[in-house]
Amino acid sequence: MNNNRSSRHENKEKKVNRLYNLLIAVVAVLIVFVGGTMILGNKDKSDNQAETTQNNPQTNDQKTDKTAKKDDDSSKDDQATEDQATDDQSSEDDQSSEDDQSSEDDQATDEESNDSDSQAEVEKNPEPGVAERKVDPSWDSVGTSQDAPAATYKKGSTDWNEMLKAVGEGSGISPSNMTVWRLGNNGGVGKAVATVSPKGNSSTKYRVQIEWVDGEGWKPAVVDKLQ
Repeated sequence: MNNNRSSRHENKEKKVNRLYNLLIAVVAVLIVFVGGTMILGNKDKSDNQAETTQNNPQTNDQKTDKTAKKDDDSSKDDQATEDQATDDQSSEDDQSSEDDQSSEDDQATDEESNDSDSQAEVEKNPEPGVAERKVDPSWDSVGTSQDAPAATYKKGSTDWNEMLKAVGEGSGISPSNMTVWRLGNNGGVGKAVATVSPKGNSSTKYRVQIEWVDGEGWKPAVVDKLQ
């Protein structure tokens, strides 16, 4: 009785051991299969990549060309920027030179004007009815087409027009914008005096004494600004 039980137990253990061994064998086969598949798959992938690279050298060349073109365009842009900066600097230098020259010209004009004003003799209220009297050595003759003054004081004549030019030189009023209140003799053939004002401004009047210079014409001598 006991021997039968022992025999059945041993048979059962043998069946379990065989089952375990079978399972272990199956697992080992699966491991080998999976490992081989992974190795072969990686190899195929590497081969495909190598083949793709060999079959598409043009793609790499295109990438290289694009990179070179991009670098060339960047260099052109940098050069254009440098050229623009150079042009801008040149324009600034030219403008600066023009401004300096203009300033120098203005300064020279101001100096000439100041020299002229410094030569002029100005006297305030020299006599009743005169607010200011001015004598300026820089006044020049206005030129003439006559050998001598006509002394006729005829309006519109050559002598009349030349006298008005001299009067305008002293008063600063253009003959075309001048109202002539009086123009006549001032004590001799070569001396005359005029009273004038700007057109439309009769409240501002000037009395201008002029003198004749042989070969040169009339010139201002004394200018009074009347009250």
